Amino acid sequence: MLKKLMGAALAALILAALAVAPALAAEKGKFKGKAVLKSVSATSVKTADGHPGAALMVGEDDGVIFNENGSEFLDNARYQVTWSANGAGKVTGCYKTFTAANGDKVYAECFGAFNADGKGAVGTVKLVGGTGKYQGIRGDGTFKVAVVSPGLVWDILEWSYETP
Repeated sequence: MLKKLMGAALAALILAALAVAPALAAEKGKFKGKAVLKSVSATSVKTADGHPGAALMVGEDDGVIFNENGSEFLDNARYQVTWSANGAGKVTGCYKTFTAANGDKVYAECFGAFNADGKGAVGTVKLVGGTGKYQGIRGDGTFKVAVVSPGLVWDILEWSYETP
């Protein structure tokens, strides 16, 4: 009888732990990071003379991001960006992938505009999901890119985030 009672108590304890585990896994926070990115590829296609759009551009960047808040969230994570822009100064889309040391990923999209001097860009970032412990992550914030030298940029990112 005692064995049955212990078995039932253990089963109840396991079920209770499983029910609480997702709630404990939820995380809310603010992220501030700095990253360095190197251009992996970039292509530009010019429009016909006189067209105000001037060109369409597509590129890939690869680098690393550092968490400035002192937490492990995306600290020293690989940071990849695929972007598109037009000659009118608009970042028409970009897709950011952050890969933590354990392989878990955070995916983001961004939109923005180039600075008037062409030496950087500013815009918004929207977290749209992830893998592993970041599955279902959501959030939004900003990015600010500064060109360090041809093919090398510095990116400052800030956002609020929440995991389920």
